[in-house]
Amino acid sequence: MSEDSPTATAAAGEEDHWPSFDITPKAYEEAVAAIAKSMNLDLVGWEVKHLDPIEGLDGTYIMDVTARFRLAGMDFLILFECKRHKTPVKRSDVQVLYTKLQSTGAQKGVVVAATGFQSGALEFAKAHGIACVRMVDNAWTYSSRHTTVTTPPVPTGAYSGYAMTPDGDGDYDSTLLTGSADHSRSVLITAI
Repeated sequence: MSEDSPTATAAAGEEDHWPSFDITPKAYEEAVAAIAKSMNLDLVGWEVKHLDPIEGLDGTYIMDVTARFRLAGMDFLILFECKRHKTPVKRSDVQVLYTKLQSTGAQKGVVVAATGFQSGALEFAKAHGIACVRMVDNAWTYSSRHTTVTTPPVPTGAYSGYAMTPDGDGDYDSTLLTGSADHSRSVLITAI
């Protein structure tokens, strides 16, 4: 008997009393997507700890910083590694965090560096969804956030900066603000 069979048991010796679905796999996925879209997406219980011991499959890790929260009824854990090195963070430093993510089951990893990142570190981080953040003067600048590659805008003359707007996928898009007041105003008004 396969696990997809309506008479499959929930656990050894237990009968499954939940109703079976008589819909296609695609319709089932669409129903799950609809439920996920309708969930209340308020963060609950945001908790940040310094030097937090986290149990992994291969032992206990003392993490520089952790953040825990609940979203849509699910628990999330973010692991932060803080690197105040004199040289840019290496790929091996990001790989160590990736190993900790796999061992602990944390949902996100963040490497915060004072001096930036080597290209190999950024490539590995982007491939594995690890955020790379540079902290300077108590402000964060993201070098990578997730596995989606975005191309930064190319400056085309005098400009004053970039407008950062949410892209709907949990990340941000950047729009170049030129020296033109009309261009800057139209970008800022539509971004609000």
